[in-house]
Parts: sequence; C-alpha cells; structure tokens
Amino acid sequence: MVAENVMPDNVTMTILIVVAAEVGELNQGRWIHGMVVRTGMKINAFLGSALINLYWKCGSIEKAIMIFRDITEKDVTVWTTMITGFAFHGYGRRALELFSEMQEEEMPNKVTILAVLTACVHCGLVDEGLELFSSMKENYGIEPRIEHYGCLVDLLGRSGRLTEAKDVIDKMPMKPSQSIWGAMLSNCRAHGNVEMAEIAWRELLKLEPGKEGGFVLLSNIYAANKKWSFSDKIREVMENRGVKKTAGCSSIVVDGVLYDFVAENKRHPRWLKMQSIIYFMNSEMRLHN
Repeated sequence: MVAENVMPDNVTMTILIVVAAEVGELNQGRWIHGMVVRTGMKINAFLGSALINLYWKCGSIEKAIMIFRDITEKDVTVWTTMITGFAFHGYGRRALELFSEMQEEEMPNKVTILAVLTACVHCGLVDEGLELFSSMKENYGIEPRIEHYGCLVDLLGRSGRLTEAKDVIDKMPMKPSQSIWGAMLSNCRAHGNVEMAEIAWRELLKLEPGKEGGFVLLSNIYAANKKWSFSDKIREVMENRGVKKTAGCSSIVVDGVLYDFVAENKRHPRWLKMQSIIYFMNSEMRLHN
C-alpha cells in the first residue's frame, strides 16, 4: 500500500493495531503507532481505543494509560477499554476509580459494567461488585445480562461463598450457560467443596456432554480430597463415553518464526534434545528443593 504511494488512514491503522494486539505483536504495534505519530495522524477515540487495547494486552499498562490521558475526546469505548485493561492486570481499585471518574463525563454501557465487574472478580472486591450489580438497573438503566450474572457467580464463588453463588444461578431469569457452571466447578475445586462440585458437574454435563473439561475437573476434585475410587470412576465414565482429553498446546515466536509445542508429542524433530533439557532442569530443581 505504501509502495503504491497510498497513505493509510485512521481506519487502516486501527485495523493493523487490532491485528497486532490479537497476536501479541507489541513491536509491530509500536511500529504502527510510530507511523501514526510520524504522519501527524489525529488519534481519535476509535484509533485511541485500539492503541490502549494493544498496550495493555501486551503487558505495557503504563503506556496504555499515557495514550488514554492524551485522548482529548473520550467516548464510552475509550473509557471501557482502559477499565478493561486495569481489570485484566489486577488493578481493581484503579478500575473502580476510573469508573467513578468516567461517570462525570460519560454514561457507562453494559460492556463498561461488565469490565468493572470483571475487575472486582479478579481482585476479590466482593462488596464493591455486589453493590454495582444490584444498582445496575436503578443507577444506569441497564438490565443484567447473562455475562453480568456470570461475573456475579464467579465473584461469590472465588471468595468461597458457593452457596450464595448457587442461589444466584437458581434465581437467574435466564438459563445458566456452560461458562457459568464451569466457573462454579472451578471454584468448587479451589475451595474443596465436593458436594457442590457434583451438582455443578451434572449441570455442565447436560450442556456439553462431549467436552472433557468437566470430567477432568471433577476427577481432580475427588483426587484432591483423597476420594481415589470416585476419581477413577469419573475417568472410566469419560473413557466409556468416548470423551478424549485435548492435548495441551503452546506457541512461541522466535526471530519471526512460529513454533508449536503439543504435550506428549514425540514426533518433534528435536524431541530427544528437548527431553534431555527438561530432565536436566527437573534434576536441578529437585537438587535445590
């Protein structure tokens, strides 16, 4: 495009930045940002939101804050993107402070509320999350949707208030989703509640009978509570149903080349070398406790 002497506009730059953010290419994103600055392009709310999203997704939260503060005309998307960044980086209090600041200039929408609730979930701000959820309709005219209920369930569950979380699910005006029961099951594991875990697993099984996640989680919960026979039984049920555990996979980019690693994959051309390095690292860790 540049070779043809066609200058990119805000829309083009925004798309490029969004792509860089999605694949975690901070250096590419910085280069695009630099081009925006060099060409004197105005960073409006649309482009600014994309830049904020890029920097917080790639771990540069302070740079995201700088971009946010430099945007003179902030819309609800700009505010929400910055709040979301704080939420995912564990800055719950800063997210709440920014939410309060936002309300002096802009009315939050359902996505903003979801971002603030997420911040409360990640930072254990239970009272603040409960207060926000209960005031959504009255203060902001927003009817809670299933994703808001999901945050509430997760918020209570993570804090160990599993009975209250289950009560929220039972009283929801819509059917709970897989993610809600999945969060419930995960929190049962964290707090060692076998009875509630069995309830969550049965409900999850109705919604996604062919997925391995629920089986594995419940089996691990039984094992953690030394219920070995129950753990083995779940593995048997999983096998009899033909449910297979998906192999773990990770990727890394080195010098512009993408490398994929799959758990227990012995067909990698450097498998023996990798195995010897892992063995050495494991031995060193054991040696030094």
